[in-house]
Amino acid sequence: MEDVKIRPASLTVGDRIRNLRLLQGLSLEALATPGIPVSVVELIETNQCVPPDDWIRHFAHVLGVDMSALICPQKVALRQAAQTLCAAGHDAVLTGRHEDAAEILTQAYQFTRAYQWHDLLASIGPDLSQALQLTGHISQAADFGLHILLSLPARIDPNHRRHILIRTGNALYQMNHFAMAAVLYDHVISEAAGDRRIIIKMLLNTGLCHLNMGQFHQAYRTFEECWEIGKELEEPYWLAWTHIDLAACDLMQHQAKPRTLDHLQQAEEFALAAHDQAAYAAVIHDRGEYYLYQREWKKAETCLIDALGYLRDDSTTYAFILDDLAELYIHRRHWRKAQKIIQRMLKISRLIHNERIQGLAHRRQMQWHLSRQQKDEAAEYFYRALSVFNQIGHQFEVQQTLALWSQSS
Repeated sequence: MEDVKIRPASLTVGDRIRNLRLLQGLSLEALATPGIPVSVVELIETNQCVPPDDWIRHFAHVLGVDMSALICPQKVALRQAAQTLCAAGHDAVLTGRHEDAAEILTQAYQFTRAYQWHDLLASIGPDLSQALQLTGHISQAADFGLHILLSLPARIDPNHRRHILIRTGNALYQMNHFAMAAVLYDHVISEAAGDRRIIIKMLLNTGLCHLNMGQFHQAYRTFEECWEIGKELEEPYWLAWTHIDLAACDLMQHQAKPRTLDHLQQAEEFALAAHDQAAYAAVIHDRGEYYLYQREWKKAETCLIDALGYLRDDSTTYAFILDDLAELYIHRRHWRKAQKIIQRMLKISRLIHNERIQGLAHRRQMQWHLSRQQKDEAAEYFYRALSVFNQIGHQFEVQQTLALWSQSS
């Protein structure tokens, strides 16, 4: 058996691993794995190779000690400082101090990434993404999320990974990168281990990605799959949103079919049973759209105005309802009302930093001028809307704008 050589006070990680192994009478093979061969363990112990944190965690597990027992005291202190930052950022998220949370967690991210503390990276990922999204830094949230996902080791806590996938998918969705968002949602589904609630939630998100890409048939099939899971769960919340999204497949094509009203009727019943105000508002909104496409103006106006009453006036959904209301007033030649609604949309777009709403407002302004036979003014807003939708990469809105211009010209 090798002699245990206790080195001076400034022991390296390799020294500590070797000393503990020898004290316990373990061989080099006991520390080896398929990814860490004996020859590499020997290089680590002789300080010719610096092991990453994942390997140190493995050695600590085999040796039956805390990871801090193998790390140099200075690095332990740095890790404790990083943990303090992570905890402070988490507290800021919980107390609604989102600007503070974004700043603190960004520092924690840079700190933990520099030292490759992947477990800490995974734990701050969801909080950091949420804080950045709530402060309007959507692209940063997506970038951080993707970087964290790429650096996570295989043995990371699956719950941490799942939350990062979802948050990053949501950030990509807000950036109109629907295909990429759908890929991340599919990963969550494949890793959900039979959790039906997670699966239906991700399927609903995936279906919305397909809707926003104009893939209506695929979206409808996805929502039908949600319906089957919703029936198994027997939970009105999921059934309400499934019927709302099934109706949306028709409405986004400007189609008001008999089945659309059936979906909305069932969605209303489930929304009431679930006591879900947001779902109930969505049903009223969709019913307003149905009447709009049926050219039942008075019914449409009543529904759309009622739906606004359930929502904050600075939300994306509120602006989408205003868009439908503006269209209704243009059809009815209520020019002043339509113009007032369009200006409210622009105000909301600036308030919540949402360029898609800005594009929708420009498109309604285009329609307003076209309906008044003002072709030159309409052309200006046509190009503005196209420019916005192209910049944010929302190709379905580009297609809709081109179609509206073609029909109205």
